[in-house]
Order: sequence, then C-alpha cells, then structure tokens
Amino acid sequence: MIQVQLRKPFFPQKSILTIQKKIAKAIKNGRLTLGNNLEEFEKDFAKYLGVKYVCGVSSGTAGLHLSLLGLDIKSGDEVIVPSKTFISTANAAVYCNAKPIFCDVDEYTFQMDPKKLEKLITKKTKAVIPVHLGGNVCDMNEILEIGKKYNVSIIEDAAHAHGSTYNKKKAGTFGTMGVFSLYPDKIMASSDGGIMVTNSNSLYEKIMLLRNVGRKNLGKYDFSAIGYNYRMNEIQAILAIEQLRLLPDMIKRRREIAFAYDSAFKNMKKLEIQKIYPNIKSSYYAYILRLTKGNLGNFRKKLSEKKIETSPMFTSLHKMKIYQKMYGKIINTCPVSEMLDTQTFTIPLHPGMSNGQVNYV
Repeated sequence: MIQVQLRKPFFPQKSILTIQKKIAKAIKNGRLTLGNNLEEFEKDFAKYLGVKYVCGVSSGTAGLHLSLLGLDIKSGDEVIVPSKTFISTANAAVYCNAKPIFCDVDEYTFQMDPKKLEKLITKKTKAVIPVHLGGNVCDMNEILEIGKKYNVSIIEDAAHAHGSTYNKKKAGTFGTMGVFSLYPDKIMASSDGGIMVTNSNSLYEKIMLLRNVGRKNLGKYDFSAIGYNYRMNEIQAILAIEQLRLLPDMIKRRREIAFAYDSAFKNMKKLEIQKIYPNIKSSYYAYILRLTKGNLGNFRKKLSEKKIETSPMFTSLHKMKIYQKMYGKIINTCPVSEMLDTQTFTIPLHPGMSNGQVNYV
C-alpha cells in the first residue's frame, strides 16, 4: 500500500551537496551567526519580493513579536488576529503585554472577514494581523482600507504564503510589515527560522537592533535597547538560500498537485474546496478541504487506514483554555471559525509527491 506523508521539506540531492559544502565552509571560517550567508539571503529575498528591507530571524514567531515591538505595542493595546490560525499569531501580542482580539473568518475562504474585522476596531486597537491561511491571500484591499480609515498598522502573517500573489503582488508586501516562517514543513524550509520584511527604514533599523539583544556593533559590548536573541544563524541562512533558489519550481509543483485535487474533488457532494478568488494565486502550503456531511474524525480515520496522512486545520484560538484563563470565556464571537473546527482538514501536498501518490490520494 502507498504511504503518503502530509508535508515534507524538499531538498534534491544536488541541493544537499551544495548545502553540505557551504556548511563545511562556514564551520571552517568560524562564523556561524550574522555572517555573509545571512546577508546574501536577506538581499536575495528582498529582491524576490520587491521590498527594501529584509531581516532574517530565528522563527516566524520571533518575526511577529519583533514586528509588534517595532510598533511599540504595549500593555493596554489591542491586536486583532483571526481566530482560525496557529497560536503564534496571537502569542506575539501577549508577549508585548497587549490583548489579542479574535476575529471570525469567512465561511468559504477561511480567511479573516473584513466586515467582522471593522466591527472589532476600538480606540485601543493598534495593529491587525491577517493570516494568509494555507497560502490563500486575505482580501488585502479591504483590510488595508480599514487600517487606513482607523490609523491601524497591518502586519501580514505570511507564514504559509511564500510566493502567493494578490492582484499580481506578492503576499507579505502589502502591510507595514510582513512575516514569513522557515519552519521545516513550510513552503520554504530551513532547520527553523523566520523573515520580517518592510519598506520602512526606521522599523527595519529598530528590528535589526532588537533581534540582536539590542547590540548595534558586534565589536563593542554596548547595548542601546532591551533586545532579544532572535538571530537567524548561518546554517539556517544556507538552507534558506537554497530553498529560495528552488522556490519557483516548488511552487509550480504544488500548484500542479492542487489543480489535480481540484479536478478530483470539485463535484464531490460531501467535500468543499477552500475558495480562492481569481485575483489570487496561492502557493498552496496546504490543501484545505471542508467535510460538509459526516464526522470528520471518522473520515480522517478512514484515510489513515489507507496510509494517507491528514491534519485538522487549527482549533479556534478563542476556545483555547490558556486564553480563556487569561481573558475569560469568549462566547458567540467567532461562530464560523467554531463551525470550521469540526469540518476542515488538510491532505498531503508537497513538491516531493509523485504523480502516483497524488492519484492515490
């Protein structure tokens, strides 16, 4: 029986050999952090996105935290996030002693709903973090208009969206800042790591300082801010350089697989495909399906018996016990997100899948 893994980093043998040589060179040189490889990656990724500044960091979570710190988010402030996302999006606000406010999502795109977002804006709202779930891009025109109307900063969580586009412009480049993840199962995979991007020189300079424990000059023990050890190391940068080189081909293969799934599932009565509008090109970090009839647990169990790995698509954050302990029980605020908790799941999709595996799924 064929066994199909949900996600897997893609490193062809030629890439592995290139990486091994670069790592060996870095070890011999003795520079394993804040070196030439990180500078090369930051420069190349800025060129790929068409942005002015890129800051490589230790994780996507670190990138979100630094982005909020760059905006001086603090106690008493509110940061609006979708309830349907990974916990890091909301935790970034908590790290700043701010309060995450959970926004419901659209029933068909599974993305932050702009109409519901606007109703949550208060005088305390300082930032909104839309999440491009699965690689599908949020309705950025609407979200940016809301941000402009209320003078609220927009930070894109593009952890799933390397190479995705909205109106032919790359995800992560619309807001004040954008943040990407290099976690091993992401579209671009390093041993871990993250990327913060912006066109603001002042934010870039501040975040570069904060990522390196508040130290501007490596030659001096002089610290001008209370910073963090959020550096991307040279090993991570070497892996990221190679992944960026492979990115166009990886996205092309991901889209081929997704389009094959679209053809297979579009007429199934019990399954609905995540809605992606024509002006959006997803890079398909995840292929998200919605089971409209039947029990999701039983359905996934049957797929597991066939050796097809699946995953539920995030539990609504406002239902997490830790947040309910901190902020009280949040009731009837995100009904769509709660409904999707029992219906949405992801199936295998990664560039290393063979046509045989795709057809088997």
